[in-house]
Amino acid sequence: MDISVEIIFGIVQAILTAIFGFIFKDNIIPSKYIPIQNIIIGIICGILTFYYGIYDNIFNSILICLAISLGVGGSYDVYHKLSKEDK
Repeated sequence: MDISVEIIFGIVQAILTAIFGFIFKDNIIPSKYIPIQNIIIGIICGILTFYYGIYDNIFNSILICLAISLGVGGSYDVYHKLSKEDK
């Protein structure tokens, strides 16, 4: 399997989304607004990937980056909810 620029950028975006979520959740931004934060991160990353030529289509670029950001936020919430139920 080749590691491409798209995969590397997706991993970096997922890590940054998770870090921003950990930092801002309940400290600066109420947790109910974290999905909006993830949408903003996804749109910004989508514009950056189009600007730097990683993706050729701005619409696809934004959709892919939104999916990554919202997927990270959703995965964190599922993991957090399951870990609370175990206790």
